[in-house]
Amino acid sequence: MDDGPHFFSVEEANDLVGALQLEFGRVAQVRSELQPLIESMGGAEVAVAILQDGGAAPAGREADAARLQRLAGEITAAVERINELGCLVKDLEQGLVDFYSLRDDEPVFLCWQFGEPAVTHWHPLDGGFGSRRPIEGVTVKPRPS
Repeated sequence: MDDGPHFFSVEEANDLVGALQLEFGRVAQVRSELQPLIESMGGAEVAVAILQDGGAAPAGREADAARLQRLAGEITAAVERINELGCLVKDLEQGLVDFYSLRDDEPVFLCWQFGEPAVTHWHPLDGGFGSRRPIEGVTVKPRPS
């Protein structure tokens, strides 16, 4: 039975930062391999056709198509592992992750970006990265059990 999202304390969210750094580091490495591969195969349209539509690889590029699928699978697996921690990947390219929390008994997101040493910001559920505010001086907590 699904009890809804996990609500994090700042401490719980910060306990995951090390794992998040590793996952986003892996994603960055894979993305650096993926971009030149996509270009060498004829661009994004060809890559999308292979990945989403099961399209055929350009002649002689079957090995590259298999590598493309493997690398895309690695990124998908990383996102799934992050989401399984109870947080939400909001922007893969920028490395943005949100964690449900409560502020004055209202749901909010704690917000972390790849490269930050800790979770230090929050924003309303209907806001995004641009509406981030420092946690300092604000009480955020997990949902009571």
